[in-house]
Amino acid sequence: MLWPMCPRCRQNAPIVYRGVTAYCTACGASRMPLATQSVNMAGQTSKVGGTVARVFGWLVMGGGLLFSLLLALVLQLAIPEGYLGYIFGTLFGLPSAVVGFLLLRGGKSLTKSGEEKEKSTKGQALFALANLRGGVLTAVDAAGMLGVPTKEADDRLTALAKEHPDYVTVDVSDDGVVLYRFPNAHWNAMHYQAQQAWAAQQGRHEWWVANGQGQAAAGGGVRVGAETRVATDDARARAEAEEAAELEAELDRAAAQKGR
Repeated sequence: MLWPMCPRCRQNAPIVYRGVTAYCTACGASRMPLATQSVNMAGQTSKVGGTVARVFGWLVMGGGLLFSLLLALVLQLAIPEGYLGYIFGTLFGLPSAVVGFLLLRGGKSLTKSGEEKEKSTKGQALFALANLRGGVLTAVDAAGMLGVPTKEADDRLTALAKEHPDYVTVDVSDDGVVLYRFPNAHWNAMHYQAQQAWAAQQGRHEWWVANGQGQAAAGGGVRVGAETRVATDDARARAEAEEAAELEAELDRAAAQKGR
């Protein structure tokens, strides 16, 4: 069973493998392996399957056509009066060409599907990372979290800005650094930063359940109960998950339309 939401940052973020250890692509926290899709492996199965299908496609098409030509030549030399060689050559060559063509086409489709899946997963990771970075990313930020070269991270951010200008814009800082702004990500970042500040002040998250039973705080105030805090946090987490899912669905639809 997959658990796409990170328990630490509450982002619907993919994971990234560094060695055999999995980490959240948004906050960098350690995650369980196979907890959700990873930016390292997304689409790789389809890409490998596409390559294998294309190799077999060329072998079937090339081998079948070569065999049919040799068969036609031998039969025509043996029986030059008739058309037996051409008939058998066609009977063997045509199916080979059809099967080879279908394998090539299927392999190309699988490869494209894998590339789109990889692109979609890394895009999802970038949006989740932006949620925790105040809605602003640089290529260096993305490269470090995704475990890819800076050039590849910059290319992916640029592609996102071109394909989704309503969600990603490009700016340049006074120092000449290219900034990629995600305007819709700010509120998620503020919520996470506030959550971190509260956790640092009060201790571990489990303190809510253990000590939040409406106890009186120092100075005569009343501390909010654990159930209220947990319920509020869960409601916010669900809202964030729904927003991330809607954004991921829009990215998938855009990728599908571009593929057609």
